[in-house]
Parts: sequence; C-alpha cells; structure tokens
Amino acid sequence: MSLCLGAINGRLNVPFERPTHKGGGVRSRSSSGAITRVLLAVCATALTALVLSATAGAATVTPTSLTDCSGTVFPDSGAKAAGEPNLLDYKFRCNYGITAYTVLVEQNGDAKFGGTIDDYNPAPEVLEADGLTPAPTESITCEGTTPSDGINCNYGTLGVSMTGGFYADGSIDPTAPFCKHLPTNAAGKTIDKPGTVAVPKASVWLVATDTTGGQNGPFLLGYAKTATKCPTVPNVVPTIKPVKTKGHGTKSKPKHG
Repeated sequence: MSLCLGAINGRLNVPFERPTHKGGGVRSRSSSGAITRVLLAVCATALTALVLSATAGAATVTPTSLTDCSGTVFPDSGAKAAGEPNLLDYKFRCNYGITAYTVLVEQNGDAKFGGTIDDYNPAPEVLEADGLTPAPTESITCEGTTPSDGINCNYGTLGVSMTGGFYADGSIDPTAPFCKHLPTNAAGKTIDKPGTVAVPKASVWLVATDTTGGQNGPFLLGYAKTATKCPTVPNVVPTIKPVKTKGHGTKSKPKHG
C-alpha cells in the first residue's frame, strides 16, 4: 500500500541508473515514469476490489422468516349506514417490525365477481400495543386493483416499518358476505331452490414482510369471537317433502295424549 501512496504522491523511489553505452543498452528517467504508471493502474484495481468487497459485506442482509403475526376480522359497525353490507374490518399485529403486508380473501363462487375484494381502506390506522391508542408517527398506505383477490400495503417510505407489537387496523369490502350464505342471481336475489349449494365462509389471509426482507405467513385472520355470530345456513337447500293429508286435502292434526 505504501508503494501505492508513493506513486499517487509522485514520490516513488525507483533506482536511477545513469546512461551507459555498454552493450548499447540505455536506461533513463523515462523508465521510472513507466513503472509509476503501471503501479498506479495496479493500485487502482486493488483499491476498487477492496471498496467493492467492503460495500458488499456491509450490504449483505440475510432474510429470516421467523416473524409471527396474528389477528382477526369482524363486520364493520357502520357497514349498513355506508351502504356496504359486506364491509369487513381486520386487525392484526406481529412480534417483529414489518415493512409491508398483503391481505388476501379466499371464497368459493367468487369467479362471477372477478375477485373477492371490491374495495378497501387505502390508509389503515396504526395502533400502539394496547390496541386502542393511535401511533402518531406511523402510517400505512394500501394499494390494489378492484375487483381482485388481495391488496398490498406498506409504510410509505423505504426502510420504514411498523413497530413490533403494534396493530394494523384496516378494512376490506368483500364482493360477497364473509359468512356462509346462499348464492345470489344477477339481480342480487337469493337462490334458495332445493338442491342449491351454499357458499362457504370466506378465509382471510395475511402475508407480512419483516425488516430483514423475509416473508412470513400466510396467517389466517380468524372471525373474532366478539363479532356477531354468523347465521345458520344449510350446506345444501333441502328438498321439501310433500305432507300427507287425510280427507279432503286437509293436513292431519297431531294427536295430543
């Protein structure tokens, strides 16, 4: 390295031989200049390699997918007033900082809508660890095409993350009710003919990217225990059996003991 510094400063101590005519060979000051130029080229290559090696070492981060997340979904309290009867809220937290997340909705029979999500909240709220207090310095931005099966959310700036233990509190508007239900026709009327198969309850999944760049999940966001219970719906609309009657078409009355 000292040779490199000397070459850069122009003070390289290269032995100098006076011109001689023995054997016709001549070595002059121009030889030291050539050596200096060669050394400068070699040094430049070596320094570049050192810088690239140091930079690569500093930038290397091994993604680890060890973050755990959990949460729930529940009907939005203002759904009916907003004219969005299927509006669904979600709330989750992770034990490690996350920089982005994806919410996916899966439900059979959604093909006719072109997707399971019709709308969503583009700016969910971040709540502190108590699940109630808004976090004043953290925010979320969500984007996605509708209708589709999912939305993507991040924290607005590269490298910014949601604090581990804090909550993300947002909403999505499914194209169909979350709970098990009977399908509807093009006019929106419920199809309840015998033999009609019910649409099963939807599943809402979460995939989170943590601060190491690792992806975690999918995590199932279950239906909150405190939420309104889903109505009872048969898996298949039963066939109504005709009731036997006596006499002139009147139904027989049950006998009382």
